[in-house]
Amino acid sequence: MKSQIAQTIKGPIEYTLQGHGPVVLVCHGTSENCHSGHSLTPLLDAGFSLLTVSRPGYGRTPSKVGSSNMEAADALVELLDQLEIPQCSVIAISGGGPTGVALAANYPERVNNLVLIAANTYTENRQNEPGYASQKSFYGPLHGLFWGMLRLFSTLSPHRTASQTLAIFSTHDPQDTISRLSPEDIRTLSRFFHGQSSREGALNDLTHVVTKELMQKVLSPTLIIHSREDASIPFHHAEWSLENITNARLCESGFTGHFYWIGPDYQRICESMVDFLRTNVVQTGQILR
Repeated sequence: MKSQIAQTIKGPIEYTLQGHGPVVLVCHGTSENCHSGHSLTPLLDAGFSLLTVSRPGYGRTPSKVGSSNMEAADALVELLDQLEIPQCSVIAISGGGPTGVALAANYPERVNNLVLIAANTYTENRQNEPGYASQKSFYGPLHGLFWGMLRLFSTLSPHRTASQTLAIFSTHDPQDTISRLSPEDIRTLSRFFHGQSSREGALNDLTHVVTKELMQKVLSPTLIIHSREDASIPFHHAEWSLENITNARLCESGFTGHFYWIGPDYQRICESMVDFLRTNVVQTGQILR
């Protein structure tokens, strides 16, 4: 789908908008942009619209639009105003977690409910987590070259790429995981590296801060989707969110770790999201088409 550019007072913001029902604003993860909402297409089938935004530093949205998650949230509100969207649901994935939390916390009148998927929310100790140093190194000066090599390797050897990727993003034994995935799951996982990755956006994300006070300001009903075997964003991020968001509940995802959209749990997770969004959209007065 072709993206559009909204010229806001915060700067240009790239986005895609699909569907004809209540709006779900998607704060994508690292190594993604506004074209990366493939894992949420079941929401379109369920009658929702997906507004997917290239966060600051990704796609055609410059990082100056939001050098912090607070500024990024302010910019998203400007976009909602320009698109005449008074309220929406928010889904924040992985590195998009801090922006989603800031949006829900600082603009409760605009956010009906919040879904945190494998989301980075415990930033106070992020630099001491095992995967943090390697992630920061991966987005070093040679990131573009590394990403291009991974894209080529994933094309030539999707099965091996999938196995090695799972070894990084899941604590579950990668060979056991591969044995339980369908051939299509393996192909889909290997295509992760066919998207556009942004060093600028990823390094910007690493500076975003979520304080306990910010978390406690989130009043919207919140669904937390996270795997205990996530090696990229450890499960204690979900526990931190549950502890500090008043109206939150957990939906555990499975053995594929960070890749919630791969494997037999995916359908169940989508059904949980649809049920959650439908319930809370109806309660806040929006009508499903």
